[in-house]
Amino acid sequence: RNRKIRWVTDILIVFLTFYVPYRTVGYVGGTFGHSVVGSFIGAGIGVYLLGLLMPRMLVDNAEWSGYVTQNPLGKGIMIPYGPGLHPALPWEERNEDGNYSLRVITRPFTLTSPTKTSAVTIQGRLFYNASLRFLINAVGVDKEVVEEGLIAFIDSDLIPMLAELDAETAVTQTAEISRKLNKIFRDTPAVTPNAIAKPEEFEEKFGYSTAAIVIDKIAYAPKVQEALDAVSKARKMNEIAAELLGVTKAELAEMLKEKVITVKQVKEVLDRALVTSGNAKMQLNVIEGDMAAAVAGFLGKGGQP
Repeated sequence: RNRKIRWVTDILIVFLTFYVPYRTVGYVGGTFGHSVVGSFIGAGIGVYLLGLLMPRMLVDNAEWSGYVTQNPLGKGIMIPYGPGLHPALPWEERNEDGNYSLRVITRPFTLTSPTKTSAVTIQGRLFYNASLRFLINAVGVDKEVVEEGLIAFIDSDLIPMLAELDAETAVTQTAEISRKLNKIFRDTPAVTPNAIAKPEEFEEKFGYSTAAIVIDKIAYAPKVQEALDAVSKARKMNEIAAELLGVTKAELAEMLKEKVITVKQVKEVLDRALVTSGNAKMQLNVIEGDMAAAVAGFLGKGGQP
């Protein structure tokens, strides 16, 4: 849009809107000998018409907002307006759907991606906003289309990046992966199911641009985490059982291997400690009957069955 031409057009419209009724009604009044009265009436009509036209000749957008109008005399050309006061053509079509906030929108996302060793879950945030430069392309576009499209690009960039790492490394390098993702997302084409495309091309097509991508957390996938928790719990319970029996973890392992005691007996000791203490600290050192004798005999023989 050409601001100079719009200002000139608006000034000309203002002049004609006031001058034509002023001169016309003044002339008619003059034919009846009341040219002054006619001129005042004409001026009043001109001011009234200007009051109707002025809102159509100006677009006043609030801070961080844009507006799109359509010029039916210009083959339906759409015109974007940014924040502030702008000259407009009075015949441009306007409606509420043409209003767009330019503020940054936050969209949390969760993705699951494979690594060399296991899958990881990525939790992050996408920051994007309507682009004033391509605002006319945002007309008729649902926010969900933009969000899902940008997140698909993020996913396509994360997959090859994480495929080079094991899960343990990925979990501990969240900040570095976030930094690399932002750089790759902006500078490198992404491989989509249909073609190789750049996020910038997607943004231009739909009228929204990416402000930033933040990876908040990378964690093991739920099933992987459950398995790790189970292993950790088993190790802890083994440590507690050894303490209750008054032996080392290595000695407990050897006793189980040589069947001096059974897994069931160890579990009974742990269960008894839990019931007695009322918590998971297991600070109990009571061994009864045959099991006590078996442990004592094992230790008395220097750990030999």
